[in-house]
Amino acid sequence: MFQRMPPLWLRITGLVALVIVLGLALALVIVQLRGPRLEVVRPVAIPEGETNPAVWGLAFPREYESWLRTKEGRKTLYAGSVPFDKLEEDPRLKILWEGYLFAVEWGEDRGHAYSVEDTLKSKRRQALAQKRGGVTPGTCWSCKSADVPRLLEEMGPANFYAASFEKLYEEGKVKHPVSCANCHDPKTMAPTIQQVALKEALQKLGKDIHQLTRQELRSLTCAQCHVEYYFAKEPKDYLVFPWEKGIRFEDIEAYYNERKFADWTHPSTGVPLVKFQHPEYELYTANSTHYLAGVACADCHMPFVIEGGIKYTSHQAASPWHRMEQACGTCHLDIPFIRKRVEIIQTTTKALQDAAEMALVEAVEALKAIKDNPNADPQLAEEARTLFRKAHMRWDFVAVENSLGFHNPQEAMRLLAESINYARQAQLKAVQALQRPQAQAATP
Repeated sequence: MFQRMPPLWLRITGLVALVIVLGLALALVIVQLRGPRLEVVRPVAIPEGETNPAVWGLAFPREYESWLRTKEGRKTLYAGSVPFDKLEEDPRLKILWEGYLFAVEWGEDRGHAYSVEDTLKSKRRQALAQKRGGVTPGTCWSCKSADVPRLLEEMGPANFYAASFEKLYEEGKVKHPVSCANCHDPKTMAPTIQQVALKEALQKLGKDIHQLTRQELRSLTCAQCHVEYYFAKEPKDYLVFPWEKGIRFEDIEAYYNERKFADWTHPSTGVPLVKFQHPEYELYTANSTHYLAGVACADCHMPFVIEGGIKYTSHQAASPWHRMEQACGTCHLDIPFIRKRVEIIQTTTKALQDAAEMALVEAVEALKAIKDNPNADPQLAEEARTLFRKAHMRWDFVAVENSLGFHNPQEAMRLLAESINYARQAQLKAVQALQRPQAQAATP
């Protein structure tokens, strides 16, 4: 008699089981051949108020190791994180910032890991201290240390801002550079806003920080520092973001003009001017292509990476220029094209920026001639000074923004084009201010 064969379904089931067993065995062999098995890192509780990034690194070693790589200086097409003297490279800057601290020093910054060290060494900060009797306001630490969120809570914002920068460091209250505690909730690790000035600015804009999406927070944690700000007179040296009317350039300009605000008066022209800081967030959010597409700062500057089969966010906050595959490749397939596109945008912006600087420098010379000149028409002279302020603010806004136009090419080029236009108008008005009285005197 012939032995009856098992049903077809049973044979198929047995075959599938055999394949699974063989697959698992093969995987085990591959793992053994590759070397030691990767172990899962078990989260370590972050102590309350802990600001040392090395302690956070015990729980998140890959993130910490990538943060340490912010010490690596790398050049990009026009900038990067390798220090160089921008004043020496472009002497026109000393003319345009004459009488202000930026004419003392303006160089390329190093990465986050150097924020405390480089702030202590800053010639600009030292010059400010000298002007103020040897004391720098505590406000200058606001974007430079992971200890700031804790100090703001312990001391209260007004007391922290009014405190001595030097004493805060000497007493060991400020130790650690910009790192984990600036941007993360130690219990949940969620991105969070620690900067009081940003909380207050968002509140004035009618935004509830508790209703922000995670993607919004992945940009706003950067906006804690990468923004325009100023020190208010009352309360003393209080940190303020000028967003009350909005965050686009014209909103900020209107805010400053309404208050007749000026950081200093340019000595050669007599024009009260605003010195912008680094308005990356404001430029980026002014309806840029990437912003409208929902791209957050972290998507490009802190992209996801895969190492050893593990995916994590790189905390080497830096230009995407040297890692376009990770930063840009998520959305763009043709990386060589994207690199060329970046080059075109930044080269074009640089050309416009140079043209704006030349127009402004020539306007300075024209305004010099009418300053304190009794023969100058006072009305035309005042119009020239107003136009120069408009031109200078637009140029400065783009010049100190750290993307050389890439964050928002259309907006950057618009502002620079307007700067050139206003600077030439200021130059012309200044010339006319000297010509008109002479013409009137010659009339019988």
